[in-house]
Amino acid sequence: MEEKFENKVAVVTGGGSGIGRAIAEKLAKEGANVIIVGRTEASLKETAEADKKITYLVGDITKNETIEQIIKTVQDKFGRLDILVNNAGWCPVQPITEVTIADYDKAFSLDVRALVNMTIHALPLIREAKGNILNISSVGATHRAKNLSMYVGAKAAVENFTRVWALELAEDGVRVNAIAPGAIRTNIWNVTDLSPEEAKKHEEGIAATIPCGRFGAPEEIANVAAFLVSDEASYVSGAIYAVDGGQGAA
Repeated sequence: MEEKFENKVAVVTGGGSGIGRAIAEKLAKEGANVIIVGRTEASLKETAEADKKITYLVGDITKNETIEQIIKTVQDKFGRLDILVNNAGWCPVQPITEVTIADYDKAFSLDVRALVNMTIHALPLIREAKGNILNISSVGATHRAKNLSMYVGAKAAVENFTRVWALELAEDGVRVNAIAPGAIRTNIWNVTDLSPEEAKKHEEGIAATIPCGRFGAPEEIANVAAFLVSDEASYVSGAIYAVDGGQGAA
């Protein structure tokens, strides 16, 4: 099989599970050396064990020292960085009547501030490689829902960063894009106080609102991610790719 990312180096934040894991595995399968970052060593280790081209670093990217450690590891181990995937995020579900400023701080610290800080630190290497930045947004950035104001507000910022950075970095040969996933089947759907029967009914209700009639799989996000950071998408920058089963078309 052709390895389109041979000799390329990628960093994927939140790479221990879900969408981040699927993207890391896809890039590694197609030849990239991938460093995944997250706070839970067990899940990171499990992901890394699936492919010898994946290594992991345990850390909290809301902390400056973690980001500095990521960049130092990349420089020491590979000497280059071609792909940055800003995937890590947190989705609080609560109405504004219950939100505290601490909830805002937590959501925007990871979903926005850490993404910006990670990008700033990675940029010298990305510019040198004429590489790619891929941000993970959400269908919620443009199709809002109740009880998600902190999350959709953060993702709206991410989409605007994506477009502005694409304008600013084009002359350096750096492309910046984002993916806006819809309802994707990840472990987040297992974290619920509902009974199995109630959870099934809840998921069926969500699926009924999606034109394709089902949840997406993390691998379906990874397929688009691999395209966007590859040379096949060499004329794509500043784009927000909806991967949502048609949910955002309404």
